[in-house]
Amino acid sequence: MDIIQLLRDWFQSEKTEVDPSLLAYVLLYSTKNVTGLEDILAHLASFWKEDDSTCRTKCIDLLAQVVTPSQSALDSSTITAIIQFIGNRINDPALVPRCIDIYLVLMSTENISSADVLQVCNAVFSSIKVKKLPQQSRFKILTILKKAIDKYASEIQRSKTNFISGFINCMDGEKDPRNLLVAFELIRTIMDRFDISRHIEDLFEIVFCYFPISFASSPTNNSNEPFTITTEDLKQSLRKCLASTPYFAYYATPLLIEKLMTTTGRAKKDVMETIGLCAPAYGAHAILPHAQDLFDALVKVVYQGSESGMVEVALETIHHVVATLGTGISIANIRDPVEKAIDSLLQHCVGELKEPELKNARSAAYILRAAASASDPACTSVTHTALPIIYQQYQSTDPAIRKKAILDILTELLLASKKLYGSVEDIGYDRDFQTPLLMYKQQIVSIFILSLNDTSDTVLKEASLQGIHEMVLMKQFLKGEEEKSLRSQALTTLGVVTKLYPIVLSQLTFPVLLQGLPCPENPIHVPDSYRDTLDPITVLAAHPAVFNIVIHPLLNKLDYACGTIGKENTTYVHEIASTLLYIYKMASAKDKEALTVGQKVVLPGILIKCISAAMGVPNAWYLDDKLIEIFAMIAAITTRLSTPSDQQLSINDSIKLFVNNDFSSEVKLSLDSLPAFLERLIQAAIETSSDSRRLALSKIVASIVNKWTNGNSKKMYVCVSIQLFTYIYICRRYYPMYSKGDNQ
Repeated sequence: MDIIQLLRDWFQSEKTEVDPSLLAYVLLYSTKNVTGLEDILAHLASFWKEDDSTCRTKCIDLLAQVVTPSQSALDSSTITAIIQFIGNRINDPALVPRCIDIYLVLMSTENISSADVLQVCNAVFSSIKVKKLPQQSRFKILTILKKAIDKYASEIQRSKTNFISGFINCMDGEKDPRNLLVAFELIRTIMDRFDISRHIEDLFEIVFCYFPISFASSPTNNSNEPFTITTEDLKQSLRKCLASTPYFAYYATPLLIEKLMTTTGRAKKDVMETIGLCAPAYGAHAILPHAQDLFDALVKVVYQGSESGMVEVALETIHHVVATLGTGISIANIRDPVEKAIDSLLQHCVGELKEPELKNARSAAYILRAAASASDPACTSVTHTALPIIYQQYQSTDPAIRKKAILDILTELLLASKKLYGSVEDIGYDRDFQTPLLMYKQQIVSIFILSLNDTSDTVLKEASLQGIHEMVLMKQFLKGEEEKSLRSQALTTLGVVTKLYPIVLSQLTFPVLLQGLPCPENPIHVPDSYRDTLDPITVLAAHPAVFNIVIHPLLNKLDYACGTIGKENTTYVHEIASTLLYIYKMASAKDKEALTVGQKVVLPGILIKCISAAMGVPNAWYLDDKLIEIFAMIAAITTRLSTPSDQQLSINDSIKLFVNNDFSSEVKLSLDSLPAFLERLIQAAIETSSDSRRLALSKIVASIVNKWTNGNSKKMYVCVSIQLFTYIYICRRYYPMYSKGDNQ
């Protein structure tokens, strides 16, 4: 059937909706014919009746349903024709929503030209009363404008189209949060890509009228709706708008300070967070005239704040403001005022430091940390102003609570310095500046050492350890010997703490320590500083209660070391195995539970891995003589400390067991001929090429001879004497160190 006849029949019918069959035929026609869609436009124009609203609605509705599935096939000339068709008919308010749908489809195509984009923008600004449209249509209008800038920002700016004014008019009065998110994003794009110098005040007003922003979600709003946003989404987006250009500083700064001093609760928090974000964008010149008022208001929040979240935000804002002012130190004409502004902040704190045990002193320390970590000039001012006052307060005869308060204040300054000048843990972070705390290093270190050696208060020791920890982490603060000395003292103190609170230490300290060693979950390269981890483990994990908790993760580290990286890191593997041997030896001697862990977990696990390696199982442990000797010592310790019945079971399982000079007289070897067995052991020791095997066999011989009973015949005694002489000869030949001393 002819396309014109089909359209005529539909327009003349009483149907208001597009039949699927009609739509399919029209789409087929527009696809098969090169000018198909343009022909459809001509036919629709012929059926258009100005006095027939139903006819006009059917025309636009059919066009919208045809354009949407044809989006990818639309060429430039067709897009131009559609835009001209819509532009001549958009004055009817009833048709505007569907016209907007068509515009949005066209703006999403790849082939739309800059001239067509400008025509769409002009139509939106001049022919559509945006404020009267429903929410979804307003949302689409904002999306159309966003796409216009994304595609042709420079062309729009060069044209006669007053895009910024048109956009402001579209956004004015918008209240729907979904639309506002798009509008705020569009504002930031305009700031970034347009010359806004003639529209600064207008843009600021359209943005700031929403500050501070909040909204209550509709009861019907649920997770199935495509627009699910929060107040925080709106706050962050609006905040980014205010911080998107330094041109806003003149208008925004006094208003933000006014709101800071007059708002409370969440609104005040929002204001502080906004100031913190805006300060770096506005710069020192803009902030300086208001610095005193800003600091007064923020310090008040810190001192009086009962909610930790508010205090944290206030401190973070102080940090950003001081950092911004710090950039002004290099500007000659404002250097002195900037320094005075920072000094005015310090004056809020200096007086409080003279009574360090009071709450305000702690708040002052937080403020000093926030300021000192912001810039090198600020850190220098804080250090030279506060440090002399702090260390002069410290007296060895003071109560522990006062000394701890002083240590806490000093630690805050150490943390500030570490944040600003870097930590030894930082990778690729290096600064040319050195911390001004170096000038007071002797006083700082002495205070922490004095407190650490005070054995009367565990809490004071904990505060000392915290400060020493920060000093060790600070770049270029401690020299090698100083660091070793502090580490040693800290480790000694931790050893004392271990005895008092072993469970707490194993749960809090060891997870941090063990992070420095590679394992399957953390396959890092073996760090050069691995001894800094193994040394504390050697000291602290020897305590039975700690051993029983940390042995499992340590075995995991050993398994990875021997099974994955052993060949390339033999020294590390030897040392982690030696560490495990030492703490097991110390803990099992003191505690039956530690021995049980050795019997049921440590030794069986090691034996299984060693047997697999000896059998040549793929991906087995790396083993060498040193490791075999260490693992043999673990077996010997386990056997020596076991009960006679457990020892008997072990002997029955394997007579080639490594024994360490502690056979009980109640335990007997299940052998037909003991001399013959000794001869076999000595012969094997002479013939073997393995030093570890020779030493193990020699130890077995020594253990048997050492425990020889008196009821043996003279012949057997002579036999054993000859065998013992041979044993000593072996030891002296292969182990010269055994030939020295009376007891060898």
